[in-house]
Amino acid sequence: MSAHAASPAPLSFAALDGWQTDDQSAALTAFRGSCARILKLSPAAPLDTKGGDALYGRAGDWQPACEAAAKVAPGAGNARGFFQHWFAPMRLSGGPGLFTGYYEPEMKGSLTRHGVYQTSVLAPPAGFRMVEGGGSFPNRAAIEDGALETETLALLWLESPIDAFFLHVQGSGRVKLETGETVRLAFAAKTGHPYTSIGKLLVEKGAMPLDEVSMQTIRAWMEAHPQEGRALMRRNESYIFFRILRNIDPAMGPPGAEGVNLTPGRSLAVDRSHHPLGTLLFLTTEHPTVDGKARVPVRRLMVAQDTGSAIKGRQRGDIFFGSGAEAGEIAGRMKAEGELIALVPKSIAR
Repeated sequence: MSAHAASPAPLSFAALDGWQTDDQSAALTAFRGSCARILKLSPAAPLDTKGGDALYGRAGDWQPACEAAAKVAPGAGNARGFFQHWFAPMRLSGGPGLFTGYYEPEMKGSLTRHGVYQTSVLAPPAGFRMVEGGGSFPNRAAIEDGALETETLALLWLESPIDAFFLHVQGSGRVKLETGETVRLAFAAKTGHPYTSIGKLLVEKGAMPLDEVSMQTIRAWMEAHPQEGRALMRRNESYIFFRILRNIDPAMGPPGAEGVNLTPGRSLAVDRSHHPLGTLLFLTTEHPTVDGKARVPVRRLMVAQDTGSAIKGRQRGDIFFGSGAEAGEIAGRMKAEGELIALVPKSIAR
């Protein structure tokens, strides 16, 4: 077991509050996406190149369940039976933890620079390799000031610099072009410079109290203070490069760090030093309603399929809520305590 992994404690499925009422067929769909990757690995290979707690075993421990997953008949009962047959719940240390949300924003753009379309979204430069800490590579402010060949690297041009900034925060987005076509911007690379939270900077400067910070309040402040907002955005040195995907399936989420299309409400961004990509986690928390006036209990099986710069710790996760405005309203306000319980193959749980 890795040095940072405390001994997990076995649980029964009956002890999981909400297990019997969750529709695990949605989680099974997401898990099958991860299995497509896991089944290609050598049985002796780790599940994830970033490591993870040793309680999850190796690819060979998951491959029999992955082969069986493809044969499960439709229906919530069949999915629940599959997970109960192949896996065992394990309580992890470190709870309760913090759970936030993210989504795929939708914005307007153009393949050419003109009129209101003046904010570029860039592909990574040829031969680009990320260096932790950024090294000598230009940071956000330098890139915005023209340190790279912007005209050559630009995939498209957005209507709003604030949209562009939140695209970087979320890591993917859909862009409706003037032609009527919708394309997807998917994460390609990042510079390695440190990520700085704009919300934290706004609290430090006294612009808003910590308990009022959300994507909605940050956006409203930046729209009301465009010059100060641009200066604050430039203090986040991290910069994301993208790739453009065409002929997208609107029902599918963007590809996450695992290379698998994310499933709304079931894909979870995790700290890969604790949870390998493709693993199963039962989440207990709550999320806000679309209008932010109430909370909805969350008791559901999730699949670790993504990661993020701010996701650190065993009991830390970021829920993918889907695409568009409603998903954004929920994700932007999502900030709640909760707990993750791991599901590990019974062959190694013993």
